[in-house]
Amino acid sequence: MEFDQAVTQLATLVETLERDGDERALLLLALVDDVHRPGIEQIVAGEFERPEALALRSMYGLAPVDQTTEAEEALDEIRPYIESHGGALELVEVRDGVVSVRMTGSCNGCAASAMTLRRGIEEKLRERLDWFEEVVALEPEPQDDDGSLPLLQIQQVPKPAASNGAADSQLLQIGKLKKPVFVDVGRLDELPPGTSKAVDVDGNSVLILNIDDEPYAFANVCPAAGGRLPLEGARLTDGVLVCPWHNCAYDARSGKRVDDEPGEPALAVLPIAVRDGVLKVAANAS
Repeated sequence: MEFDQAVTQLATLVETLERDGDERALLLLALVDDVHRPGIEQIVAGEFERPEALALRSMYGLAPVDQTTEAEEALDEIRPYIESHGGALELVEVRDGVVSVRMTGSCNGCAASAMTLRRGIEEKLRERLDWFEEVVALEPEPQDDDGSLPLLQIQQVPKPAASNGAADSQLLQIGKLKKPVFVDVGRLDELPPGTSKAVDVDGNSVLILNIDDEPYAFANVCPAAGGRLPLEGARLTDGVLVCPWHNCAYDARSGKRVDDEPGEPALAVLPIAVRDGVLKVAANAS
């Protein structure tokens, strides 16, 4: 479409929206202006590398984006899935088309992590990055023999000199961080896709969901209205979980609200894994 035609149609559309009082559409136009105006002002002033100008140029493919940023943006699309299973994904390095990552949390040592790496991370990087060649999973940071992370020690500021002239300093020690302890809660093939069930994990009620043969786990309580009512019996449709008491809608993968109350508390996500077809939920996750 020619520039003049686009301007004319845009002006007509704005007039129509103002006449109809479509607040959402008017808000959209206002947000577009808020995003573009600062960048345009910086570009006009010749400040092409200022954040807003650079973001606007990148939005229209007019500025180069470094490969590390591109890789981070691609990984951001799969991080919610990994985090919903109690894991974490760290981008370590990008070099010569090779993306090095480190998977931690419940993904560390999980048999499903290799499948996640191949089916999820590699496919997403290959889909988004034309320069991508290979993804490499690095070993997790060293751990103590008991499976906990090393003891973290922080040297405090020395106290004033004692009477004998010697400075007295204290060493603050932060306790070891334990890896999740997983408890068997049944088999994945006993929970058909699109269904959920409540299970007891060391005295805590946990809601297990099956979304396209991928399990997800949440504390079995709706956080609305004080968080006293269970989610057992909630409707599960197209990846959305609807509370049977308040009709709150949550993303069945991330636990975040997806209705008209996005600022309300999300569901408490619990680490879950599948080993040899057996569902395992972290019993010591808070």
